[in-house]
Formats: sequence, structure tokens, C-alpha cells
Amino acid sequence: MKQKCNRLRGWLACMLASLMLVLGLTPTAYALDIEAASAFVMDAQTGECLYEYKGDVARVPASMTKVLTAYIVYQELEKGTLTWDTPVKISHNVAVKSRDSSYPMAVPLTEGQTYSVDTLMHLIMIPSASASCIAMAEHISGSETAFVERMNQTADALGLNATYYNCHGARVNYITARSQAMLTRRFIQDYPDILRITSKSGVSFNGRWYNNTNHMLNTMAPYEGLDGFKTGTISEAGYCVTTTAERNGRRVISVVMKSTSDAQRFADSRQLLDLGFSEIAKRDASRQTTTLQIVQQPNVVNPFQKFQVSAQIGGVSVNYVAGAQWYVNGEAVADYGNSYFQVTNGKTSVLDYTLDRLDTQSLNVQLCLTMADGTVRTAQTTLPVASVDLALDASLNLERADVYPGKTVTITADVTSPAALPKVTVPVQWELDGNVIPNAPQTVTLENGHGQVSLDWTAPDDGKYDLTVSIGNADEVELECELRAA
Repeated sequence: MKQKCNRLRGWLACMLASLMLVLGLTPTAYALDIEAASAFVMDAQTGECLYEYKGDVARVPASMTKVLTAYIVYQELEKGTLTWDTPVKISHNVAVKSRDSSYPMAVPLTEGQTYSVDTLMHLIMIPSASASCIAMAEHISGSETAFVERMNQTADALGLNATYYNCHGARVNYITARSQAMLTRRFIQDYPDILRITSKSGVSFNGRWYNNTNHMLNTMAPYEGLDGFKTGTISEAGYCVTTTAERNGRRVISVVMKSTSDAQRFADSRQLLDLGFSEIAKRDASRQTTTLQIVQQPNVVNPFQKFQVSAQIGGVSVNYVAGAQWYVNGEAVADYGNSYFQVTNGKTSVLDYTLDRLDTQSLNVQLCLTMADGTVRTAQTTLPVASVDLALDASLNLERADVYPGKTVTITADVTSPAALPKVTVPVQWELDGNVIPNAPQTVTLENGHGQVSLDWTAPDDGKYDLTVSIGNADEVELECELRAA
């Protein structure tokens, strides 16, 4: 019967592979032989989903809960409220639960004794000591209940789809595989030192050696580049594990939830990590061949009138994620940046822009795609700006002033324009005896045809000084003021 089933499975696999080829689908996901109820694979550099199976279904993470507990400990370390040597006193509650097998892993702690934060963090992340989590929770927040409130607040702040009822995972909590990957990525980004702990094969405590529950670091065949992260097992959760590995500067995060056995969760994870590195290689190759060019632009930019510039992407063999940002004259355009831009072949990005100033004769417009390795693809164009006659008029509050040396006088230019523009910025230049005054205001903004610009001038030694202010393009308006210091 087993042979017949195997032949049937083989026939179905061949038929499925043929169908996928006809439809142009990738066979990667179907080649996996995993038993997890949910799985998620992430590119740690970009946050890109490389593979997911029911990744948005909330499931019980068991001791993978400890990842968020450890993250909060690192937050306290960063703030300086904790150090690695800070002593944590063990309460009666913690001591009892540290010997209770229903709070795995039961690593005994002595009531009234103190242990360093470093010791407890190693016990939390390596043998998965639940009572050590409670000890840290009580130390940081006063009680586990208060600490769990902070866990849920932190989960919300990180954008996680998760609900926590305890700090250790020996009882039920809920999170999606996607969110567990997001949390792990954020942890490694914010506090890469955590890998110093999670990469260890085990830890010695009170004369006993405790293996890392991530058996890919000790009893199983090693996995190239693996340096953590966390397992989880209770009856409601099945067998869970989050793993991460780095090769050639590229990191993959894999999450397995509710697999069928201890060995199977690691078999699942190994396959998912392999898949992740394979997918990253394909995407990185696609990044190398990507092109970017401007395909639409105006002949001239008219100030205060909206215009569009479009850029098109080409050369993409496999879709991927990149950072995207439009720039005008070297400044990032607000609301036209995306750190998680989906790059596809033939995709067009459009910038809608309005120039609201007159102190420039041209605009340099760029779209930049930033790849995972930091390289940048750029499409750019330089657009001429049409001149606008504002018919500016202006006057100074002073035509002549006598000032004591060392004293300051304020010279204000009142600027008007009959042009019906809600807001316009024009250039200003201040000169003293023909020399440009450094750090003087260089623009004036007119709203509904009116604006003011001021200069605070401190009189130097005795003498006569000629102040000139030029306003508008090509010094459209020029005003003079005679200043005497005496």
C-alpha cells in the first residue's frame, strides 16, 4: 500500500510540475517538504517576504514569546536602567516556578539570591528558562502583569499582530509567523549583540551544562552561517522555531510554527533557510540587471503649476524590494519615498511636483532605487524653469541711521507684488560697501503678494557704511540705506 501511495505522490508531483511550467510558475514553494502549519521566510536586509505559508494566521508561539521579553531587556540596557552586571533578586514566586516542570525549561533559581542580567539572559535565550523571564519581568516592571502590559504596548509600537498574556510562553500567547519574523528582524537590527547569546551551543550554570534548545547549533548537523534564534514548544503550539543565518553579508530569517516534532521543525527550518538564500540570490541577480530611465517630463517648468516626471524600470527578471526616493535639487520630496518599494519589470513611478519659488533657474529631478547592498540605480533629468515677472516693489524701514558702535539696528525690507500668487519665495542679497554680508537672509517669502525680510546689523567702528539689498532674480529691486557709526 505504501509503495502505491509513493507512486501516486510521484505521479501527482510530476503532473504538478508540468502544470507549473505551462503556467510559468516557480516550482520552489512546491519543492518544499515541510509540515509546519505556518511558515515565513524573510530577507533581513530588506524585510522582504521570500516565502510564506499561512503567515498571517495567529498561532501559539510557546517560548518564542521570550524574544519580545529579551527585546525589552535590551531596551532597558540601552536606556541605562540596566547593565549586564545588574543584580536581579529572585522572589518566592520565581523560585517556585523555576522548579515547576510546567514552566519549561525548569532551571532552578534560589529565593533571595541575586543573578546578573547577563546570566538570566543566557538562561532565557539558550535553555529557554521561563522563570528567568519572570525574574526579569518583576525586576523591570514590578510584576509580570505590568510587564505583559508593556509587551503588548511594544508589540503595537512595532506593528506586530500579536497578543501576550505572559512573558515566557509556557502558557498561551498568540502571534503570526510574519510578525515573529518582523520582531526577530527588528531585534537584530536594533541590538545585534543578541546574536552573541543566541549563537552559543549551550551555557553552564550552577555546575550543569544546558544545551541550546536550537539543536541546529549543537546535536544536529551544522548549518552554514546559523547564529540563532529561538525555539518554542507546548502542546497548544506544537513545535516552533525561529532561525536566522548569514552568508556573504546577506541574512535570512525563518519562522516555523506548529510543526509535528522536534526533529521536523528543524528539518522545516533548514529547508526554509535554503529557500531563502536561493531566493535572495535570484533577487540580487535581478537587482544587478535593473535599469531605470526617465520616460516623461515637461519641456519647461512653470512656477506654481503642477508638473509630472515619470521613470520606468526595466531589466527585472525576478521581482524584489528596494528603497525608492524622488529628489528635486538634491532634497528628498516628502511623501515620495518608500523603503519597501516593489520593483517589477516595466513599472513606472510618477512624481507630481509644484515649484513654489522663483530663486532657481533649473530643477534637477532624480529617482533613486537603493538596493539591499547599498548600491543605487538613478534616473535623472534637468529641467529649465520659466521666468515669471512678479513686478516686485519694495521699501526699507530706514533710509539712513546713526548707530553707536557695538549697537544693533534692524533693517527691514517690505516687499510687494501685484501677481496673484498665494505663496512665492524670491532671492535676496545683502551687501555692505559692495561686499556680500555672510549669514544674512537669502530669501523672502511673499504670501498673497506681501512679505518682509529683516537684517540685524551691529555697528562696527566709527565710520560711514552703505547697505544695499537686492530682491528678486537679476536684482529686480535694489534698495539702499546709509548707516553711520559714531
